[in-house]
Amino acid sequence: MTTVFTLDNIITVLRQTSILFLLSQGLTVVILTGNIDFSVGPLAALCGCICAQMIVHGFPAGLGIVSALMTGAAFGLTNGLLVGKLKLPSFVATYGMSMVASGLATIVMNGGVIYGLPADLTALGAGTVGILPVPVIVTGITFAFLYAVLKKTSFGRCVYLTGLNQSAARYSGINSLMTILAAYLLSGLFGAAGGVVMTARLNAADAGMTEAYGLKIIAAVVVGGSSLLGGEGGVERTFLGALVLTVISNIMNIAGIASEWQNLVFGVIILLIGGLDYSRHHRS
Repeated sequence: MTTVFTLDNIITVLRQTSILFLLSQGLTVVILTGNIDFSVGPLAALCGCICAQMIVHGFPAGLGIVSALMTGAAFGLTNGLLVGKLKLPSFVATYGMSMVASGLATIVMNGGVIYGLPADLTALGAGTVGILPVPVIVTGITFAFLYAVLKKTSFGRCVYLTGLNQSAARYSGINSLMTILAAYLLSGLFGAAGGVVMTARLNAADAGMTEAYGLKIIAAVVVGGSSLLGGEGGVERTFLGALVLTVISNIMNIAGIASEWQNLVFGVIILLIGGLDYSRHHRS
C-alpha cells in the first residue's frame, strides 16, 4: 500500500481523475435533467481523432482543438434535438449517436493510429505547472465554471427543476427544450474537451482510445451521488465519484488485478448505487 501514497502516484491519480472528471462534467448536467448520454466516450474519441488528423495534415493545433470542440457541440445539439424536440428516449437517441460517433472515428482514422503529435498539443495532456499537471488545472477551471453555472444562474435552476418534474417546470414557464438542448450541448463540449486532453496525454489518437472510459464516465456521476432520475446532484459530487473510481482502479492496477475484473467491479458498483437511488426515490 505504500506505493499508493507516493507523490508520483498521487500526481498520477490526479491526472487520471482529471480526464475522467472532464468527460463526466457535461454528462452530469444531462443526468440532472433526468436524461442520459451514452455518446460521451465515442464522441471524445472522434473529437480527439479529428484534432490529431488536422494537426498531422498541417493545420495549427489551435484550429484542431476548435474543430474538435465544434464537432462536440454539433453532436450535443443533435442529441438535444432528438431527445427534447423529437421526444426520443434519451438512452435510444444517445446510444444511436454513440454508434455514429464510433463509426465516424473509424472513418476519420481509416483504421489507423496517429503517433508523435507536436509539443504545443501534448503539453495540454502531459505538461505541468510546478508539480500540478496541466489537465488538473484545466479541469479545475472547467469545474469552477460549471459549478457556478449550476448553482448561481437561472439556467442552473432550470436544470434542477426540469429533472425534478419536467411537466411542472414547463407550467412554471421554464423552456424545457432549451434547457435540454443546453445540457446536451455542454455534454458534447466537455466530451470533446476530454477527447482532446486524452489525445494530448497519450501523444496518439485512434478510434477506440476511450473504450476503457465508457462505463466509468457514467459510474463517476452515479458513484458521486447524482440521481439517475434527475434533479439531484452536481459536479462537485461527480468529482468525488471520479476520484473514488480512479483510486479503486489505481489500487487494483498496483495489485495486478486484470482489467476485466475491474470492469466487473465498476458494473456492480453502478448496479448497487443505482438500485439504492431508485429504491430511495420510490419509497419517498
